[in-house]
Amino acid sequence: MDKIKGQASKVGELLFDRETGATYKKTVTLTWAILRETGVLLWLVICLVFVGGEWFWYKSIALGRSSRNWYEELKAPSEAEPKSASDIGESALTALGTGAGTLLYQAKKQLGMDAAPPAPRAPASAAKPAAAVAAEPAQPATAATATTAPANPEPVAAPSVTFEAEPTTVSPEVEADTGIATDPDISA
Repeated sequence: MDKIKGQASKVGELLFDRETGATYKKTVTLTWAILRETGVLLWLVICLVFVGGEWFWYKSIALGRSSRNWYEELKAPSEAEPKSASDIGESALTALGTGAGTLLYQAKKQLGMDAAPPAPRAPASAAKPAAAVAAEPAQPATAATATTAPANPEPVAAPSVTFEAEPTTVSPEVEADTGIATDPDISA
């Protein structure tokens, strides 16, 4: 019986010790935090599935509509002259160059690097040589064409803005620390 009482007192001391209570409290708190964060993660995954499903739904509908329009355009007789292989190649290269420039610009922005946005390029059809424009037959002017705006107006350049830096002076302490001598001609 003394062994049982001795063992029971040891167990009682371990159970009711301050350190045991703090350890169990910490365990329960950590377990609750893990369960809560796992629940948030599961909710975010469920939200992602819903958003992905909606995106897939709308993209599927748009793809179906564009495929139907493309098929209907194939069946309809075309009055337009088909593009030459060189025009198609130029268009593809322009699109590829613009896309690559935009991709690099966005990647540099994501990495926190200073980058200038890519300059917009004119489509290949807008940049016809002067000889090709002169060789095209002149269209007779009618009342409808005389009052409408041109199809491809010239792009308007944005005004350039220049900023002038204000001259600064460096204190002798900073000059001594950096070892950079200042120009005596510059004054504040």
